[in-house]
Amino acid sequence: MQVTNNQHQPVRIYLLSEITHLIKDALLELSDYEFWVRAHLIAPRWEQRSGHYYCDLMDVNATGDTIARIRATIWRHNHMRITKKLQTLGMPDALKNNSEVCVLCAVRYHEIYGLSLDIYDIDPTFGESQINLNRRQILEKLTKEDILNKNKDVYLAVASLRIGLITSKESAAYNDFTKTIMASPFSFQIVFADCPMQGDDMEQGLVSSLQQLTQAKVDVICIVRGGGSQADLAWFDNEQIARAVLACPIPVWVGIGHEIDIGVLDFIAHTSYKTPTAVAEELVKRMRELSAILKTAGDQLQHIVDRRVATQEQVMQRNIHGAMMGFRKQFEIASAQLDMSILGARSSFERVFITEEANIDGKLQRLHDHSAWLLDSKQESFKEQCERLQISRYLQILADKQASLDDKEKHLDAMLPEQVLKRGYTITRDSRGQVVKSVTKLKEDDSIETQFTDGTATSLVTKRR
Repeated sequence: MQVTNNQHQPVRIYLLSEITHLIKDALLELSDYEFWVRAHLIAPRWEQRSGHYYCDLMDVNATGDTIARIRATIWRHNHMRITKKLQTLGMPDALKNNSEVCVLCAVRYHEIYGLSLDIYDIDPTFGESQINLNRRQILEKLTKEDILNKNKDVYLAVASLRIGLITSKESAAYNDFTKTIMASPFSFQIVFADCPMQGDDMEQGLVSSLQQLTQAKVDVICIVRGGGSQADLAWFDNEQIARAVLACPIPVWVGIGHEIDIGVLDFIAHTSYKTPTAVAEELVKRMRELSAILKTAGDQLQHIVDRRVATQEQVMQRNIHGAMMGFRKQFEIASAQLDMSILGARSSFERVFITEEANIDGKLQRLHDHSAWLLDSKQESFKEQCERLQISRYLQILADKQASLDDKEKHLDAMLPEQVLKRGYTITRDSRGQVVKSVTKLKEDDSIETQFTDGTATSLVTKRR
């Protein structure tokens, strides 16, 4: 097919299949060659039931960045042979641990699936790198002691708000982690322990930081570091650090920037993530999920409470209505009984009152008659006694007694102080107000007061005789 462009020159348009055929033809000669490739084998994350083994081969630079990657396939018959060979040599997991391998390959190109490598064989003499060997030995030792999952079994608080952070101060990992945490709407508290993330001081610093954060009673401890080369990250594959993490009574989360490998801490820590940011995001995510759960539970509880309150209100209204009806009926019955009792009491009282009134009237009449009789009798007796007495004699005696009393009264009046003073006598008192009856009671310079009939005079004793 041809088309014309703006310069009126014909341009050929290829079908995609024609292009793929051209690529395949160009690579046909290269596919006849087999060659040994050294790379990191990235094991698949899913179970392969077809018998074929699909994986990736990757190459990284000194800083840990991926510089090459390609799909690879070990077909069924080759996979069975290579697996048996590795098991015989005591290396059954060589194709599972993202390890560095040396494999015999050939280039393959498929029009649909693209470019890949076919793996025919593996060189078992290539062995493990020193980093992988050290890592495997530590993990095997901890596995034999049955403590590999000790920190994984530590309880993690549902609301992990107090976070212990171990990393290098002002590093990219520190900034990424704290930025993610502080940007969340939750009240996280970060207890920071500054620690070198590689070098000879790392082991002592990290173990000491774990102890400090344990004493600080944080909810979770996070060990984070950004990416780096295998040599940089190999500092974490340390037995003493691993044992300190396993002995820690607080859950330890790690976020160490491995590109392909999984370090010792990734195996033994409570939880492992690829990056510091991923660790922080998961902490925030847990709080968001908890907040959502609590909100849902709160809404459900409020709904249940509202429903029960409404139900109880209906029951209470029915009970109140029933009680009111029952009370009204009982009140009517009690009122009727009270009215009947009042009528009965009134009738009884009227009968008793009439009876008692008649009795009282009879008694009053008898008392009146008896009193009149007694009065008449006593009056007759009194007259008789008066006639027998000599009243004139008693009246003379009474007059004599009255005259004697009058004389005594005059004599007493003459003895009153006021009357005595009128006759020219005086009363003298000392400074204490006591009446002076003898001159011996006075001393020179004493103050005395003399009372006359019309007033008093104060004197000073100058001489006594």
